[in-house]
Amino acid sequence: MLAATITAALICFVVQSSGALALGAACWDERLSRTGRNSSCVASQPFLIFGHGKAIHRMDLDGKNQRRLVAGVSSSILLDFHFREGSVYWADQNTGVIYKASVRRAHRQKLYSSDRNISGLAVDWVWNSVYWTSGEKGKIKRMDLNGKNEKTLLRHLTQPSSITIDPNSRFLFWLSGGITPSVQRSDLTGQRKTMLIKIREQLKALTIDHKDRRLFWVQFGLQGESAIVSCDYNGNVLHIMDKPLRSGAFGMSIFLEHLYYTDATSRVIKRVNKNSGGQSLSVNIKSMAKPPVDIKVVHHLNQPMMDYQSTFPGCNEQSGNCVNVCSRLAKEGTCECDKGFALSKQGTHCEDVNECAHWNHGCSLGCENIPGSYFCTCPKGYALLSDRKTCQEITPCGNNITKCGHGCLMTDEGAVCVCPEGSILQEDGQACTGCSSADNGGCSQTCTPVTPSRWQCGCLPGYQLHQDGKLCIAVGPPPYLLVANLVDVRQIHPDGSGDHSLVEEPRGTIIALDYDPVLKKAFFASTRQKTIESVDLNGGSRDILVSNGLDSPEGLAIDWVHRRMYWTDKGQSTVDCSSLAGLNKETLVSKGLEEPRGIAVHPLAKKLFWTDMGAHAVVESASLDGTDRVVIASTNLVSPSGLTIDFTDDRLLWCDQKRGVVETAALDGSDRRVLLEKQVGRPFDLAVFEDRLWISDWEHRELRSIHKRTGKELQRIKGNMVQPASIVMVHPLAKPGADVCLHLNGGCAQVCESKLGVAHCSCLPHSILSDDGKSCTPADVANKTTDSGDDDSTDQSKTLNDESITPGLSDVSSGPTLYTDKMVSDQNECYSLRCDVHAQCLLIAGSPTCRCLEGFTGDGQLCEDIDECKQGTHTCGKNAECQNNLGKYLCKCQSGYHSHGKTCQALEPTSQWVTTGSPADVTTTKHHSNSNSVESCPSTHESYCLYQGVCFYFPEMESYACNCVSGYMGERCQFSDLEWWELQQAEEEKRRNVVIAACMVVLVSLLSIAACVTYCFGARRFFHKQPSEDNVSETSVTDESMSESTSTSVPRFYMVVENKVEGMFPPPMGCPRRAVCPSCSSETADNALNEETGTLSKHNGGYECSMVSAAAMETAKPTVHHSCPSFSSSYSCTTFKPLVLSESVSLEPPEPPAS
Repeated sequence: MLAATITAALICFVVQSSGALALGAACWDERLSRTGRNSSCVASQPFLIFGHGKAIHRMDLDGKNQRRLVAGVSSSILLDFHFREGSVYWADQNTGVIYKASVRRAHRQKLYSSDRNISGLAVDWVWNSVYWTSGEKGKIKRMDLNGKNEKTLLRHLTQPSSITIDPNSRFLFWLSGGITPSVQRSDLTGQRKTMLIKIREQLKALTIDHKDRRLFWVQFGLQGESAIVSCDYNGNVLHIMDKPLRSGAFGMSIFLEHLYYTDATSRVIKRVNKNSGGQSLSVNIKSMAKPPVDIKVVHHLNQPMMDYQSTFPGCNEQSGNCVNVCSRLAKEGTCECDKGFALSKQGTHCEDVNECAHWNHGCSLGCENIPGSYFCTCPKGYALLSDRKTCQEITPCGNNITKCGHGCLMTDEGAVCVCPEGSILQEDGQACTGCSSADNGGCSQTCTPVTPSRWQCGCLPGYQLHQDGKLCIAVGPPPYLLVANLVDVRQIHPDGSGDHSLVEEPRGTIIALDYDPVLKKAFFASTRQKTIESVDLNGGSRDILVSNGLDSPEGLAIDWVHRRMYWTDKGQSTVDCSSLAGLNKETLVSKGLEEPRGIAVHPLAKKLFWTDMGAHAVVESASLDGTDRVVIASTNLVSPSGLTIDFTDDRLLWCDQKRGVVETAALDGSDRRVLLEKQVGRPFDLAVFEDRLWISDWEHRELRSIHKRTGKELQRIKGNMVQPASIVMVHPLAKPGADVCLHLNGGCAQVCESKLGVAHCSCLPHSILSDDGKSCTPADVANKTTDSGDDDSTDQSKTLNDESITPGLSDVSSGPTLYTDKMVSDQNECYSLRCDVHAQCLLIAGSPTCRCLEGFTGDGQLCEDIDECKQGTHTCGKNAECQNNLGKYLCKCQSGYHSHGKTCQALEPTSQWVTTGSPADVTTTKHHSNSNSVESCPSTHESYCLYQGVCFYFPEMESYACNCVSGYMGERCQFSDLEWWELQQAEEEKRRNVVIAACMVVLVSLLSIAACVTYCFGARRFFHKQPSEDNVSETSVTDESMSESTSTSVPRFYMVVENKVEGMFPPPMGCPRRAVCPSCSSETADNALNEETGTLSKHNGGYECSMVSAAAMETAKPTVHHSCPSFSSSYSCTTFKPLVLSESVSLEPPEPPAS
C-alpha cells in the first residue's frame, strides 16, 4: 500500500513537471505561475530587449543572461513588444517591412511591406493595434496585430518619428522635425492633434513613463550640448537633465525609477536615475561586438492594463464616464458619454456627434461643428445677435459710437458694436479684442483662434512666451537704448536706469543716430560739425566717415543687410546714401522734398521710409535706390518728425512734433491708426521693441514709453536730459536678418554661424570649443588636461566629440559651473537673467548668476571692456606700446625694436641697404618666429596688411607676407571670405569664357578648312571627269573574258561621252544589255592596275560597267576598242573594269569571235 502511494505521487510530480516545462517555454522569462487549475506566465524579473547586429537579443537588467531571441533581422530596426501576446514586433528601416515573432516559436510573420520611410513603431497592447510613423511622407498609420485593416490616421505632418502610446489614456505621442522641432499628441483615432512643446534643438528617442504619466526624450543643441528632458502629458512641468550623449543611433526606455539608453560609441547599455540624473552606470560590463540599436524594458508594468475593478478599459476618460462597470473581463462594461458625444459601434469609446449634420439647431444662416458642441455662423456683412443663433445685417454706427470700427447691429436696446469673427466685445461695449482686432487679442506677436471666443498666443523665433500666456520676451543679452542727447550719445536701460555716456561732443549738435549690429558700432550725425561719425558700442576712438557735402543731417538709418548708410539733409532737401565707410556717396531723392527729417530702412522688404516736415507734410517710401516712391500718409499731418519700423508686425510708426500725435500704419499706408494724442509735448523720435514704444519728448526733455498697440500704459522713463532726439534699441533681435559673422568672423576662431543676430562659434574636426565660447583647442591638447576614460559622471560637458570634462570646468565641486542654455521653457532661469553678450551664466551655490568674461567688468547684465592700457594693468615692457582691444590688449614693439619672446630687443644692424626704419612694430602675442629667417615689417609697411593682419618680412626672399585674422584672406588680407569667394568665382567665370571663345575659334577654323578641302576636291574631280577624246577607249568586257579570285562586288557606273563636244555630259544612263550590243568586247592588260584604280567589279546582266579616273587609264595598257553598232554615231558606250587592290586578278585574252 505504501509503495503504491509513493509511485502515484512520483507519477503526479513528473506529469506536473512536464506540464510546467511545456508551458514555461512559452513565457517571456521562462517562469511559470500556477493558481488552482489555471497557469499563466508572470514576468517576475524585468529584462531588456534590443537590436544587436542582425538579431534581437535579451539581457537582464544586471547585464547577465544575454541571449538571442530572434535571428536574421536587419542591423537597423525599430522594435516593440506585446507582453500578453508574447510577441516581438520590429520594423526594418532598410526595407520598410514590419514583422512580428512569437517567443513561443521561431516562426515570424510579415505584417506590412510598403513603406521604406518608417521612423517610429509602437504596439497598442490594449486595443491590439500597431502604429508607425512615416518620416518622409509625413503620415501616421495603424493596423491590427495580424497586419489587416491598415489605415492612415494623420497626414501632412512634418517629419514625424519616435511614436509612443498610452492606450489606457487613448493618447498617441510623437516627435516632429523640421525647422521648429516639437512634441505632439493626438488621440488613437488621429483626432485632437495638439503641439505640447516647441524646441529649437534636435529631438530623438521619445519614450513614455507609464507610472508617472510623463514623456522623456533626448535633445541635442547646436553647440554640441545634450540633455534628457521630460514633461507631463500636457507639455507642462518640464524637467531637464544635462547629459553628454552622442547624437547617433539612440534608443531609450524607462522602468520604475531608472532610464536605460544605448551608447553606440562605447557599445554598451547605460542606466541613469530618471529624476536626479547623476552618474550613468553601464549595464553590461564588457562592450558588445556590435552597437546596440533601440531598446525596450519588458515587464507587465511597462504595459499596464487599467484597473478593471473601478473602470472599464474601453471607456474614454477624455470624453465620457463609465457606468455599470463590470468586475470581470468575461462581462461587458458599458460607457455613458458626455453631451455632444456618442458611443462607438464597438461600444468601447465615445465619438464626437456632428450636430450640424442632423439639423441646424436654430442657426438662421450657418452652423459649424466642433468636438462636443457646435456654434452658429453668419456670412460676410452679417453678425450674430445676443441669442448666438440669429444673423442680422451690419449697418454703420451712429455718431454716438465712434470706436466701433466694424459697424453696429440695431437691437431693441439700441445700436450694439459688432466685432469681427475671432474677436469679442470688451467690457466698454465699444472696442473689440481678439486675433482679428487691433489689439491682436492681447498677444505680443502671433494669435491663433481656437474657437470664436477663444484664442492662443505664440511667439516668433528668438522670443519666449511669458507666464501670462500673452507677452513675448526676447532671449539673449539685455536690450538698451541709444539716445542722441544733443551734446552726447547715451546708453540707457529700457526702464531708465544705468545711464552713462558713449560719446561726448560739447561743440556739436547730435540729432541723428543709428547703429550696425554687425560692426557693433554706433553712427551719429552732427548738424553743427556737418559730419557723420562712427564709434564702437563699447567705446573707443571715433571715425569721421562723411565730412563733405553735408548741410543739416537730421535723420540717419543703417542698412545692416546690404551694408549701406542713408541720411536726410534738411538744408539741401535730399535723401542721400553711401557705404558704411562713407564712400560712394550719392543722392537718391531730391525732387519734391522740402524739409526731410526722420528716416528708417527695412532691408528685408527693401524699402526706405522718411518724413517731410515742409509745407506739404508727408510720410513717403521708396525702394533702396530711390525709385518707386509711394505716399504713405499725407493728411492730418503738420510736422512729422521721427519714425521707426516694428519688424515683428511689419508696421510703420511715426510722430507729429507739433500735433503731439503718435500714429501707426501698415507698410503700404493702410490701416492707419492714432496711438497717442496730446499726452506727449513735442515727440521727436520713436523706438520699438517687444511690446513697448519709447518716445523722446523735446518739450519736457524726457523719455516716455507706451504699449505699442493700445497706446496705453504711459510711463516716464528718463527726465532731466539736455535735448533727447533720435533713439534706437540695441539688441540682436531689434534688427532681424543681420549676419554678424561678416565682421571678423563674429569673433569666432574657426566656424561662425549667425543665428538670430548672435554669432554661434564652433570648431572644425579634431578641435574643441574653449570655455570662452569663441576660441578652439586641439582635441589632443584638451584631452591631456582632462580625465580620460568613459566616466560621464559630470553633466556639465557640452562637447559631443569627447565625453570628458570641458577644459576650464574640470573642478565642478570647488567653483561655479557653467549653466547650460536650454532654450526649452519658461523655467530657463538664464534667459530671465538677460546676461550681457560679454558675460556667461554661472551656477553658484545652486543659483544662476551673470558673470562678465575676462577682460570685461560690470554686473553681468551690462559688461564693459576693461582698458588695461589706461589702467596700467598690462604687462607690456618699457620698449613696447600697449594697444587696447575688445576684452584684451596687445603689445607692439616700438620703432627700432623687435619681438624676442615676450620682450622687445634693440635691432642689430645687418647690412647697408637696411633702412633706419628697419623691421619693427610686430605684435608679440601673434609672432614668435625665428628672427634669423623672419623679421617684422618696417614702420613704412605698418599699414601693408589690412584688417588687423600682422606683417612679416622675409629677408632671404626680400618679400613681405601677411598673417590674416580669421575671416580675411588675400596677399594683404584685403578680401573677406565672401569677397574672396566672389573673386574666385569671377576668375573662374572669366577662364571659362576664354576657353569657350577659344573652342569656338578652333571650331570655326576647322569648319573653314573642311569647306576649302571639300571645294578643292570637288573641283579636281570635275576636271578629271572631263578626259580627252584620245585617252578614252570604248570597250566592252564580256563575262568570259576574265576570272576573279574574289566574290566581293562594287557598284558599277556607266558614262556616255559626247563625241566632238568637250565638257558636256548628259545624265547617266544604264549599261546596255548583251542583246543590245553583242559585239562590244575589250582586251585587258596582263598586269594589274595600281592601288588608285583598284575597285571591285560587279556583274549586271552580262555587262560589267565601272568608272575609273583618268589617272587609272594612263597606268593600264591599251585595250582593244570595238565600236558598238547599235549606238548612234555621236555617242559611244564606254565601260571600264577596275581591279581589286588586295586581291590577285588574272586576266586572259578573249577568244576571237567566231567567223
